[in-house]
Amino acid sequence: MVSNTSPSDPFSASTSTAASGKDTSLTPEDELGTPGRQAERSKPQSGYKNACSTCRKRKIKCDGDNPSCGRCQRMKLDCAYEESRKKSGPRRGYVRGLQERLAQAEELLKSQGTTGPGGNIDVDAATITSDFSNPLRDFGLESSFTDPDDFVFNSTEIDVQALQTSSPLDMFPQSTQDNQTTSFLTEDFSWAMIELGVQEPLPPQDTIDELTQTYFAKVHPTAPIIHKYHFLASRPPISLRYALWALAATITPKYASLHPHFHHRARKYAEIDETSGRQNYINIRHAQAWILIGLYEFKMMLFPNAWLTTGRATRLTQLLGLHRLDGLGVEVKQTLPKETDVGKMEERRRTFWQAFCMDRYAGVGTGWPLIIDERDISTHLPCSEEAFEQNTPGPGISLPEALNPPNAPLLSSFAGIVVIASLTGRILHHLQRSSPPNSSSDTTTNPFWNTHHEINTSLLALSRSLPRHLHLPSRSPNTIFLHMSLHSATICLHQALLFKLSPHFNPSLVHESRARCLAAGMEIARIMKMVAHMDLSLLNIYTPFSIYLSIRIFALLLQTPSSSPSPLSPEASIEDSKATMHFLLSALLALKEANPLAESYLIQLDLEGVGMAALQANVLCADSDSRVEELGRGLVSQFSLFSFLRVLLL
Repeated sequence: MVSNTSPSDPFSASTSTAASGKDTSLTPEDELGTPGRQAERSKPQSGYKNACSTCRKRKIKCDGDNPSCGRCQRMKLDCAYEESRKKSGPRRGYVRGLQERLAQAEELLKSQGTTGPGGNIDVDAATITSDFSNPLRDFGLESSFTDPDDFVFNSTEIDVQALQTSSPLDMFPQSTQDNQTTSFLTEDFSWAMIELGVQEPLPPQDTIDELTQTYFAKVHPTAPIIHKYHFLASRPPISLRYALWALAATITPKYASLHPHFHHRARKYAEIDETSGRQNYINIRHAQAWILIGLYEFKMMLFPNAWLTTGRATRLTQLLGLHRLDGLGVEVKQTLPKETDVGKMEERRRTFWQAFCMDRYAGVGTGWPLIIDERDISTHLPCSEEAFEQNTPGPGISLPEALNPPNAPLLSSFAGIVVIASLTGRILHHLQRSSPPNSSSDTTTNPFWNTHHEINTSLLALSRSLPRHLHLPSRSPNTIFLHMSLHSATICLHQALLFKLSPHFNPSLVHESRARCLAAGMEIARIMKMVAHMDLSLLNIYTPFSIYLSIRIFALLLQTPSSSPSPLSPEASIEDSKATMHFLLSALLALKEANPLAESYLIQLDLEGVGMAALQANVLCADSDSRVEELGRGLVSQFSLFSFLRVLLL
């Protein structure tokens, strides 16, 4: 049988072969072709699968010949091949990671009920540059600490070239409007970040770690309102973090130029929280943020802002019900949910009492009314630092109970400062509300004398009944300030009495009050000599006030006419008093480097004509007198925080 199939038809040939039962598998020659064909196919693959450097740079086709491609040979150019070339395109899993982050951001926005200007959120992952790391993590929305002692965030470090600048100020771009965006974000994504509550990148991670560590090492001991472990293990609001960093930067020379920017951002984000949802500011962290902002403003002599910020923080603690945490009865309203954790409950108490102390010191400094009425307080005083850090309950005593001498051993250093702040507030009320006594008034029945003796007795009882753990010398900054504020309150009380008394009053009472003032001033000087070797940045922010009062007392007593009875004892000669005043002036000047608030007192002393000779001889240049005088007049013309006490002490 003859086949009609043409030999040149491959389909028919294979069919006939299969029909005949022969082997139909292909040989190697069939797969690769002839030897010449095989060599032709292997020619381009001469070990270099990529174009030469010259052709690649000019983006033209290259035949890949080795050692020189055809084009380089014709053009007589140097031809070289890269042995290895980095893969182009994003790294493995990068796009998937961006999609996951984008989904998290959209989910978070939906949970907050926020939408874009057009009603929808349209964020394209392709518009995000490869150098932009997790935005939620970088802006503090997902950051948390693993180990409280290491101060290390779980978040990836910010890998943005804009942050890696030579100047510290360049790391923090200014933002003058709420809709200003960073240079590495697209418009849509920037809007999304603003809705999330952030408008610029956080500082570099090493800056965050160093400032946080500095705060808990140097600032926290004098204002122990934040539980270290709870803070590091949580996601605190950005306003609190900036306020914390601002205070730490004031005592860190490396970042001294950054604290105004941190303060500005702390206020900005705190105000943004108050204009957003209720959950953003009806919480303990928001109150702590305003307290730290107020402390910063006092320290930096921003007195009008400090007064208003203190009132804001105080009212917020009352809104949260922190002044009645341990009260009973139906009249006690609780704004915050009930807290079972001992440490977090103590943190609420300490936040209120810090605001209470700021209210008292601000009132004494300005003479303006106090905000908190002690009769409304039912919150226990702060426990010891050890109990606070270890989450163990304290003794739980109230403010009236603390004034009872048998309960003095239960006081912590912070609680002692609260008690003295309370007595200082009573002194202010005593000056403002009591009628001045006349020479014929009975010192046992007159309301003025009754209040005076009551406060004086409380101060004496407290100084005599302080427990051993609150004695000096001590390394605790709050214990040091406890003693200084105790003597400052004594000076305020008796100097106010001298101001109120008529010139013809009982000379023995006048002499006794002057002696009490001098003794308190000498104790303040003794304490300053005791702590002269310490790091002055560890001292309480209000320490310059005590030094100022002591200097004024020595100046007034040295100006006492020789015909008047002098309170100076034989061992406290005039020369010794001058030397003590000289030392206090030097201490106040040295403290100015760590606490700018001291400069306001130096200016005040200059305006009053006290100690200028000592300042000129030791600490001021000849041409600086006019600068100090000009600065002092400017401060007084705008706002003098201590004008009220200045009137009393003149």
